[in-house]
Amino acid sequence: MDFVYELFLRNYTRQKIRFMEKELGFQRLQLDLGGHKIFFLKRPSAQRSDKTFFFIHGLLDSATGFRRLAPFLRNDFNLLVPDIPGFGLSPLPKVKYLYQVDVFADLLYNSIRKLALNDVVLAGHSMGSLIAMMIAIRDSEKEKRIRRLVLLAPGGIPHPQRDEMRKLLFPSKTEEIERLLTALYQENVPELGGIAKKALLSQWNNLAHQFLTENTLDREKEIFLGKKLSAVSQKSLIISGTEDPITDPPMVKKLHSYLKKSKLVWIPNAKHALHMERPREVAERINSWL
Repeated sequence: MDFVYELFLRNYTRQKIRFMEKELGFQRLQLDLGGHKIFFLKRPSAQRSDKTFFFIHGLLDSATGFRRLAPFLRNDFNLLVPDIPGFGLSPLPKVKYLYQVDVFADLLYNSIRKLALNDVVLAGHSMGSLIAMMIAIRDSEKEKRIRRLVLLAPGGIPHPQRDEMRKLLFPSKTEEIERLLTALYQENVPELGGIAKKALLSQWNNLAHQFLTENTLDREKEIFLGKKLSAVSQKSLIISGTEDPITDPPMVKKLHSYLKKSKLVWIPNAKHALHMERPREVAERINSWL
């Protein structure tokens, strides 16, 4: 049945990609990094600018997760959204070592370099924010391609309730999906059918996610940067929901204290998927900050 569920989700993903192409002006782009192909959705700047938004999605998501936010972002920037290596349409071999957040950061930073991007606003949601901060630190030491950071509901420090979060983020029963959705959305929680729930369970508990979880827990002190975030030299905008139980306000405030050039903005009555639930408000905060 896993094969059937995979086909179901792939078809749904293709529908979202076609929507972004037809309605939002995105194009497909595939970049070869010497054996690792990264899939992107790209919306060119309306003014042929060299400035680029580079958005990195979070855990259990894909590039299409920014489809609601994209229409409200400034169109004088190119907008590039990759599928994180190993997920979505960016394949990686099923080799456990490769499924590590810092490996993802290296691959995505190499894609920025290969695309010769030099004026980048690097953004991420949740785990994507952690990847973005890792890239920013590398870039500060190297080529200074990253101009600013935008961090949505950022994860960058260990969660004080690690085991509870692991159970929440990787449901093992269809009824546990409802619990996860209510942690993501404050209002308008998506209503999923039985097949969709079973398909998501199959995907969220696949080998890639197992490898990533095990590697992250084994290397927690290396992966979660904590005070090392003081090495981020770029100006940063943190946007988080006041009701977020996954990256909750105390965690976000601590992360804000480590990022010396950061501004923290709260979205009232929003949870973890604030870019999906409150896209216009999130985009307005980003656009005005830039």
